[in-house]
Amino acid sequence: MVNEMNQLLQPNLESAMSQFYVSQEPEPVFAAHLEERLRQRQRELVSQKRKFRFSFADKRRAMIQKLRAQPILAFFFAILSLAAITGIVYALGRLTGFIPGFGFTSEGEIVYVLAEPVESSAGGNTLHGDQAGRGEDQFWVELTVEGDGLSEWEDFSKAFVQQPDHEPVEFRTSGSSGIIENEVELSYSFPPLVNQPQEVTLLIEDLYGQDFAISLELEPVEEGEVVPVPAEASILQKSESHQGVQLVLDNVAVNSEKTIFQVSLHYDQPHTWVIGPWNVTLSDEKGSLYPLTDITPTTMHSEDTHIYKTIPFDGTEKLVLTLATFPPSDSLSLFTDFSEDSPSFTFDAGENPEIGQLWKLNHALSAGSFDLKVISATLTDEPGLVFEIETGPSVSGARFYSTDPLVTGSTGGIPVHNGNITAGLTFSGMPEQPLEIQLMGVYYQAKGTWQIHWQPPAAPPQDMTAPTRTVAPTMLPLPSATPITGNPLLLEVKQLADKYDAPFQKGPGWVHVVQETTSDPRAGQTYPPAYLKSEQWYEIDREGYVTRIVWLDYNSDGQIIQQSATVGDYSINFTTGDSGLNNGLRYRFSLDIVTQSLSKADQNGTQVLRENSKCEDGRPCLLITMQNNFASAVQNPGEEQAFSGTGQRAWIDLETGQQVKHQSFWLLEDGSESVISTKSTVLVEKVSNPPQKILDILEKVIMVP
Repeated sequence: MVNEMNQLLQPNLESAMSQFYVSQEPEPVFAAHLEERLRQRQRELVSQKRKFRFSFADKRRAMIQKLRAQPILAFFFAILSLAAITGIVYALGRLTGFIPGFGFTSEGEIVYVLAEPVESSAGGNTLHGDQAGRGEDQFWVELTVEGDGLSEWEDFSKAFVQQPDHEPVEFRTSGSSGIIENEVELSYSFPPLVNQPQEVTLLIEDLYGQDFAISLELEPVEEGEVVPVPAEASILQKSESHQGVQLVLDNVAVNSEKTIFQVSLHYDQPHTWVIGPWNVTLSDEKGSLYPLTDITPTTMHSEDTHIYKTIPFDGTEKLVLTLATFPPSDSLSLFTDFSEDSPSFTFDAGENPEIGQLWKLNHALSAGSFDLKVISATLTDEPGLVFEIETGPSVSGARFYSTDPLVTGSTGGIPVHNGNITAGLTFSGMPEQPLEIQLMGVYYQAKGTWQIHWQPPAAPPQDMTAPTRTVAPTMLPLPSATPITGNPLLLEVKQLADKYDAPFQKGPGWVHVVQETTSDPRAGQTYPPAYLKSEQWYEIDREGYVTRIVWLDYNSDGQIIQQSATVGDYSINFTTGDSGLNNGLRYRFSLDIVTQSLSKADQNGTQVLRENSKCEDGRPCLLITMQNNFASAVQNPGEEQAFSGTGQRAWIDLETGQQVKHQSFWLLEDGSESVISTKSTVLVEKVSNPPQKILDILEKVIMVP
């Protein structure tokens, strides 16, 4: 996933991450999130009985929420797998606690899980039933589908669960890992089952073009699979409420190996949620961060609730849970859905409206705690209407809707010069009759600091390991590199890279690196900003291996927007709270990110061009250009031209061997290019010791040895 320097992404990953963060407005994650929430609201508002036909004739696309790790965290962490319950479990009575893959059980709840894994094959694809669970509020399944030729765009699946003598019940929510090495991990959540069945049938329509029906045998979970909830952890703890938003510590479970806790966001206004991801950090009173692993089951709505795993405690610690967002901000971006009881107004454009025509309006709308006033409307050439709205200081946007059949879309708009906001509607043709326009939702900002001061329950004393700020894991050296033969350009680049890296690989000491990245953020892009400065500190031991790292990202104002540290094989992101172990291999300092891309050029069908050029300081440079063409051009909304491929460039100083600049770009249909980002290395120096602030950051790293 990463090269010998764990903190440097391979170029193909860096390109993928750049593509992720330059998406059009609205952001795909938010768009999928919004679609899911509105679909769920529609199910709540409109209850319709549906006759089930296992005929697969009706193939409407079902919404699937993609559950992706934040790509930025690939800089720092290995992905940690959630432990699954395997094999046959044995019957037990009612339990209260945390069950991996299921979540926290309510008091006295009986939970059933899959007795043994099952599988079914169809059309060259194999569906594995990995896990299932039945509780009082839901039934869920976790599946893996494998097969050659799976496509992200061919999953139109619907899932149903059928009990004996009952009609099939359609799924409520679903999750997908995306395709990884011809496999996809899926999950489906259903309403609670009735009559506590021991066996059910799972029916899936049109899963990558195939239909499946598998029988699932269920048995009660056994005691050893449940992490118990201590009596003293039964009282809810809450943060202060800011603008109707509160962080709540819902549940805690403890055994001798770990502490598990659930946190959620509670809202005064129903049908509210945070736009974008959120996390919590767990620190002591001095700011030292404890390790957290997010183990929220895929069947839960992580936009409202997270479940974390951390170390066991002795019960005397004084801890602080703090709400965190990425990129960091002093406010939360939220959306409240008012579709259930939406205020409205009537707009009449009159006869023969003209493009650019402005109507002065005076419509007051009240929804929840928000008071809005629509003061004007303008006709655009789509055709569409853009409404200007006066609002309070916290409102950042609004969304309108109309049931008129000519309406094709709704836009959130942007703030205008006087602090007002806009909201728009688009049409296939301008309606001739008056429109009833409804306020469907409001975007707003909630400012504050959400913290819970918490004294955790004590873990059972046996086998409990005290945390430490010094990590000494057993790490193995990387395997020896394979000698390069038969590729003169690859050999040349590798020799130049080795020449530059060699002096910095001699220890003991520290290497200080400063890099600057510029980009042109698209609408809706939140990270990286247009300018990003990354400062890295690497500690090198006597054998030349990297032992500790501090990584700081700054914006153009000099503010730290991301901070992480690595000690041994353990990394923690102080901004998001995420943490984890890496690959367990020792590695040497290197700024070489070109060699690996070149070594895989033939395998990836990459075109490579070598040129003699000049560096920005006038010194002779080797310019390497690599590009990949798409099978067919991709036209993104809002772009003037379609993309026909991607590429990257690297400038290498021929005298020193330093890779001084890297650039990624889109290839356009007319043969031109659109630069995605440019990263320049502005400082590399070797020092005996880092500033005290860097050592202070490392002192805040806490983990179990």
